[in-house]
Amino acid sequence: METLANKIGIEEEKQLILLTLNNYLQGRPVLDIERLRAAFHPDAYIRTIIEGKLVQWTLPQYLDLVAQATLQECQPELLSYTWDGDTGSAHVQLSFATFRFIDRFNLIKLDGKWLIMDKVSYRQELS
Repeated sequence: METLANKIGIEEEKQLILLTLNNYLQGRPVLDIERLRAAFHPDAYIRTIIEGKLVQWTLPQYLDLVAQATLQECQPELLSYTWDGDTGSAHVQLSFATFRFIDRFNLIKLDGKWLIMDKVSYRQELS
């Protein structure tokens, strides 16, 4: 039976997860490195496939790349998220004029805060 306390706990958890996801979704389009850093665990890895090969970056390497990116119009969107206990996942996309990034995150909760532990990204060219 779902009690009021359970409902409050679920809503609180959703808000904590959304805080982390919004740090990414709102920080990435404007190249806000500190907001992005707040979304990720310091030991996070970012992975993608480029020309058929796996490429991966540590969080500092990824943030350096983002800091050098050209500011572009971007539409961020949270597609879905879920969690069980202290682990979760999310599916987001960032749509630019000619391409979009489709990202999948593994999330962990440490010390009451949700963080992105891993990001797997796919770049889709738009016609």
